[in-house]
Amino acid sequence: MIKYAVSLFVFVLFFLTSPVEVFAQSAVLSLDPASGTFNRDCSFTLNVNLDTGGAQTDGSDAVIIYDVSRFTAVSIANGTIYPDFPGNNIDAQSGKITISGLASVSTPFTGKGTLATVNFTVNDKAATGATQIIFDFDSNDKAKTTDSNVVERDTVVDVLNSVVNGNYTVGTGTCGTVSSSPLPISTYKPIGAPASTPSATVAPLKPTLPPAGSEQFTFTVAIVGGVLTVLGILGLALL
Repeated sequence: MIKYAVSLFVFVLFFLTSPVEVFAQSAVLSLDPASGTFNRDCSFTLNVNLDTGGAQTDGSDAVIIYDVSRFTAVSIANGTIYPDFPGNNIDAQSGKITISGLASVSTPFTGKGTLATVNFTVNDKAATGATQIIFDFDSNDKAKTTDSNVVERDTVVDVLNSVVNGNYTVGTGTCGTVSSSPLPISTYKPIGAPASTPSATVAPLKPTLPPAGSEQFTFTVAIVGGVLTVLGILGLALL
């Protein structure tokens, strides 16, 4: 009984004095948005986010792989969680993006935030359908230094435990939302329309000249005018 009590005491003491070993801290790298549809010849951005899982970190490396036949990585904008980004690079031939952020000597980073933002364009002849943008990450090899990793403060321990890759669809629609206002309709209001009929915009009437006279009317007036002229001349002669 005493032996059992001593063993239980040792186990509890180990549990209380070694919380880090029992509750291992684990960081997560993720792409935001993690899904969506991006159309040919259009631009889009992805945030590379880090959650340290409570660990204090000296720095992080995110290695991202994309399909160069569908996407072109244009640029990388530094995030806000680290003050220095000495290793940002885009390899357009292999489709690999490397992002490296370093904490200051006096201040480690702990918490959640944006490691970087990557700007992409969809190639104009990209194959439509499903595709992925993923992290190069080997969860079974913590000693690997060429993939994505998150380094714990004052150690060389990689605390990156998981990643959230992106699943996307290449489409053929337009870029963004196209908005337009309908043109006003100009029409005449029907004669005798009831008062309840909605009024419409009436186009101004063009001025109309009175109808021209016919040839017959013009000829008759000319003959009558000629006869009156002759009678007038004869009347003056008789005077």
